[in-house]
Amino acid sequence: MDAKTSGDKTYTYTTCVCVEPSSDDEDRVSQGHPSVLKPIFQTPPEAPMNDSLLQPLNDEVHLPVASPNDSLEKLSEGEGPLLGIQEPARTRRYRLAKQVLMFLGVSVSHIAQLGMTLTWPNVLASDFQHDNTTIYGSSLHLQDWQMDMMGSMVYIGSLPGYVVAGWLARRQGRRWSMVMATVPGLLGWGLIALSLNTHMIIVGRFLTGLAMGLATVSVRIYLAEIADTEIRGAAGMIASAMLEFGGLVTISVGMLLPWYHIAFLVIVILLTFCVFIAPFLPESPMYLAISNRDAEARQVLLSLRGNYVDLDKEISLLKEENKQVEGRYSWDALLKPFILKRILIVTGIFCISNFCGTEVIRANVTRMLQTTGMALNKDLSTILVFVLTLGGNLTMTMTIDRLGRRRCLVASLALLVVAYSVLGLTICLTQNPAVLYDTSSAPGQGVEYSQDVGHRALAVEDWLPAACLMVAALAISLGVGPIPWVVSPEFFPTAIRSQAMSVCTIIGCLIAVIPLQLYSLMQAILTQAGLYWTYACVSMLGIIFTITCVPETGRKKIW
Repeated sequence: MDAKTSGDKTYTYTTCVCVEPSSDDEDRVSQGHPSVLKPIFQTPPEAPMNDSLLQPLNDEVHLPVASPNDSLEKLSEGEGPLLGIQEPARTRRYRLAKQVLMFLGVSVSHIAQLGMTLTWPNVLASDFQHDNTTIYGSSLHLQDWQMDMMGSMVYIGSLPGYVVAGWLARRQGRRWSMVMATVPGLLGWGLIALSLNTHMIIVGRFLTGLAMGLATVSVRIYLAEIADTEIRGAAGMIASAMLEFGGLVTISVGMLLPWYHIAFLVIVILLTFCVFIAPFLPESPMYLAISNRDAEARQVLLSLRGNYVDLDKEISLLKEENKQVEGRYSWDALLKPFILKRILIVTGIFCISNFCGTEVIRANVTRMLQTTGMALNKDLSTILVFVLTLGGNLTMTMTIDRLGRRRCLVASLALLVVAYSVLGLTICLTQNPAVLYDTSSAPGQGVEYSQDVGHRALAVEDWLPAACLMVAALAISLGVGPIPWVVSPEFFPTAIRSQAMSVCTIIGCLIAVIPLQLYSLMQAILTQAGLYWTYACVSMLGIIFTITCVPETGRKKIW
């Protein structure tokens, strides 16, 4: 305790020392020994003092001060909150492991609602090469534009889903909106499984797209709001990894079962999520807080954050920050300049993602491998593509919070530029052998030489297009594919997060319909090599856009 005299008044102040328990402190306290505390920092004596912080001696106010030993005693007794005490590493690992299990449970819906929904056209295209019958034994015939519609109709159906998802997540909560999203999915896959004609399949794809729109918004928001700041990126990547896992399951099972049996498998997964997973998930604490359900929010936060944070302060701060958004329960708040700017940035990321072939590869990789003329097994090559994308997503789960969103996005786009450029060049040269080989010599000798070299180069033609597509798919999974979905809930305040994310995803899906529905037409107009070079140019523009416009959100607390 020190004193300072100013005029006719004497002030007292205390030099504060912040301490943390040593690594052995918890064990020492539990055994009844005194604690050993290490100083973190100490206010230097020569530091200038602010007079506004000093109290007159005759008006001295005595505030209760918690002793560090008292806090450590509470720690040993399991009481809380234990403010000012560093969370033990073992407790933190257990708490984060529990969150990861929640991430996996929530992402089960992504296996069916997104992963299997988006990749199912590959199974249909592969089956129709040798067996185009329905469950009843009747035959179906699809033209190229109808096969393109198998992919684009999902995104057309997702548009009303995204519109409703924002309102539903704000009205019914994040958890129950995930459950409600399975209803149109069950109806859609039921129609596909029992379809008699092409029209029933198209309607079923529209309904599954509606379910995808509803599920995407609610799941992504829920994961962002329950995760700790340091693992929030990993939470989003777990959902993306489960999406790719669903695609891998679809392709693998599709090698053994017909396309309509896949529909029954999806129905089983959706029912499992509704009955055995969703009822046991807690509601988002941020949603509870802005809905003035403070007691429930505090209980959920206690489970997620532990006893080592000031839960009441976190809830009050969350409310205060969201009050800055006027009209927070309406769509009017989206017109605020800083919200509009962030909507435009997220929309730009979605635009780049779609026009660099992200969804085209996911929905049409089997057809793309067929059109390259490669001699490798198409089904095995397709499975390998999805194995690589799953591996890329798992890698991102461990690195996205360390490297940041911007670095991952730039690296992903740079790798896409290389892969698409080489793929387009390979297809251009193999489809125009005169460019590769000189046939201007004697007719007989020139033709024979060209044929020999072409025959020797056939082995490269067998694997190089598939290798380039695999590298492109891996590059997409390492950034440009999942990152738009990771950052979209991070850019906006809690009160309008669902509405803002709905707007961004609606625009993104409108853009996604174009490359999916016009895939065959663009390939005919631009040529196959020209299509891949177009993807490479979009990826290059994406690098410039990311560096100049996209802010970093990694390791920053969302509000």
